[in-house]
Amino acid sequence: MKRVLLGLVLSLALSLSGAAQNPATTDALAKLAELPGVSGYEEQVTAWLAERLKDYNPRVDNLGNVTITLGSGTPHRLLVTHLDEPGYVVSAIREDGYLQVQRLPQRGVHPWFELMHSAQPIQILTRDGQLVPGVVAGLSVHLHRDRASIVANRTDDLERIYIDVGARSPEELRALGVDLLDPLTLEKHLCWLANGEVTAPFLSDRVGAAALVSLLERIDPARVEGTLTVAFVVRRYMGNQGLDRLLRQVEADEVIFLQRLAKSDAQPGAGVLVAGFEGSETDLAAALWRLARENEIPVRPELSEAAPRGRYTGRLPLPTRTAIVGVPVRFPQTPAEVIGVEEVAHLADLLGLYLGIPPVKTSTFPPIELVVDEPVPPTVENILAELAEVYGVSGYEEPVVEEIKELLPEWAREWATVDARGNLIVPFGRENPEKPRLVFVAHMDEIGWVVREIREDGRLVLARRGGWLEEHFLGHPVLVHSETSTTAAVIELPQNYQTEPYRFVRGREHIAYTGARTREEAEARGIRVGDSVTVPKKYRRLAGTRVSARSFDDRVGSTALVAALWAIDPAAIDREVIFLWAVEEEIGLNGAEYFAARSAEEGGTPDFVFAVDTFVSADSPLESPRYARGILGEGFVIRAVDHSNVAPRRWVARVIEIARQHDIPVQYGVTGGGNDGSAFVPYGAVDIPLGWPLRYSHSAAEVADLTDVEALARIVAALAKEF
Repeated sequence: MKRVLLGLVLSLALSLSGAAQNPATTDALAKLAELPGVSGYEEQVTAWLAERLKDYNPRVDNLGNVTITLGSGTPHRLLVTHLDEPGYVVSAIREDGYLQVQRLPQRGVHPWFELMHSAQPIQILTRDGQLVPGVVAGLSVHLHRDRASIVANRTDDLERIYIDVGARSPEELRALGVDLLDPLTLEKHLCWLANGEVTAPFLSDRVGAAALVSLLERIDPARVEGTLTVAFVVRRYMGNQGLDRLLRQVEADEVIFLQRLAKSDAQPGAGVLVAGFEGSETDLAAALWRLARENEIPVRPELSEAAPRGRYTGRLPLPTRTAIVGVPVRFPQTPAEVIGVEEVAHLADLLGLYLGIPPVKTSTFPPIELVVDEPVPPTVENILAELAEVYGVSGYEEPVVEEIKELLPEWAREWATVDARGNLIVPFGRENPEKPRLVFVAHMDEIGWVVREIREDGRLVLARRGGWLEEHFLGHPVLVHSETSTTAAVIELPQNYQTEPYRFVRGREHIAYTGARTREEAEARGIRVGDSVTVPKKYRRLAGTRVSARSFDDRVGSTALVAALWAIDPAAIDREVIFLWAVEEEIGLNGAEYFAARSAEEGGTPDFVFAVDTFVSADSPLESPRYARGILGEGFVIRAVDHSNVAPRRWVARVIEIARQHDIPVQYGVTGGGNDGSAFVPYGAVDIPLGWPLRYSHSAAEVADLTDVEALARIVAALAKEF
């Protein structure tokens, strides 16, 4: 088996369709967008800048400000941007291995800030510079009876924010290098949209730095007239501490700030934004606007912004000539801020003209060489890592079918068939009236959306496929899967998200923004009504044996079936056994119902069916321990009671007996949700569901334990041979 390695950034960059960009600007923006830099903890960003700009003799002070000074004499011009972003710092370590955090800045950003981190992948920056992956705990689907119970536990409050890195104790956390005061941010990826737009968490906090890097790299220091200071300051979100120090040390005649304009409602495509400060002269802003117009750089004047203030020092000392420049931002201060790369390049061009430097010529992206893995052994983790990253919304499981076929042992691949509904089937063994007929079923599909309508303005109206908490996905990137391409988009937020807390709205339309301005533009990118939509996925190793990815439900079950087949000699099986990977479980057990009905018509109803699916677990501080207490790392779980079935206790006991005979760790209990095996019960089968404990189900940050996955694969193989 060979797998093409395409990271999200790489694959989506290919969809840019050759749009002309400034390569230096694009390169700087892509790197800066992915570096963590919570306010007060910007060291990775400053280190990258110091290395990238080392030819300009940058100075890094003990606060973290990076300054470069070129030329001498007058006029003394200062270009300044900030580097920090909002995030969190570890404030408490719990005995169960979870972390609790304090927000930075402590006064918050907007009412949705906490909620938009819920059930999302994060990264913690340790003292030794390592990035430790983890997730923010989120409520699990199936464990809550109604919206009222969800509201009481919703993760929109710091008291209910828990960080899970897979550790079981404070000692395991410290072994990873994680400790109090470590900062953390969302896991960050730059995604390409249409029309040269990009999205990433809190991206506008790095736009100014990208523009200044691009500008500096085209400057000849010997030709600078007067003195030019370029400054990258820290701690803007902490009361402008970095800027406060800079302005007391550098006496400039003119200052231009590069930052997001808080008052602007301009959208990407509007051009470079220019404004002055309230109560100050606007002649520099007016001069920049005229310069842009004279050189055909798209530009838009904006309302004056509030002058910068220090937390304790009040209004900061500024020269008479000041201005602010920036670019339009869609969905500001969210995990999916959208900006136009061309406008960042125009921003650098405008500043270059201001300094007497002509704009650079644009170019297109060079071809990207794809990297291909060598074949890998079919360990349980290898199988899971492969399957977890394949996309397959309910009704669109064909890529999952093909991946599972590749992962099967040769004998199973030869015997595999796909029925009219899309189910993948591997039968083996021989007829034996003295032994029960067995079916093992896992489902291949995952939650997501389908494009229901393409509006005239290019936005996509989505229809749900499956159930989940919408607050885990609003304001985050998604992928639109068409026949010819994969296109990034953002699930839009309500217009009042910056001022009003989240409120559940029954029947809320989910709208995806791709960057397209018209229906024709969206269709030109290959998008059609009926295309599937998912969240970006990545398999992550956490601490110890813990792992995280979207769609562990039910790629873990699918993995267990594949791994079990590698441990089975079909010639030695003295009963009829079928391994079934079913479609459309998330929208109603449709694949399993089709197969069960067809089997009954043909006289092939199994005696026992083992539905291999998630045991949605309350193994999280957010959930009640009253039920669903499957503990991660303590073995597979017999899902004895759920919303669709009660497994007879005698057969539960038989599974436990076989597990203990093989030293396979086993748990059993009660959880929510339904399972594919219940579709066989009306035809005479006994349903004995098997699962594994899963945290934060139906979110982007599902967490499982590899030892449980291995135990699940072992019990499936053992039951196929002995039950």
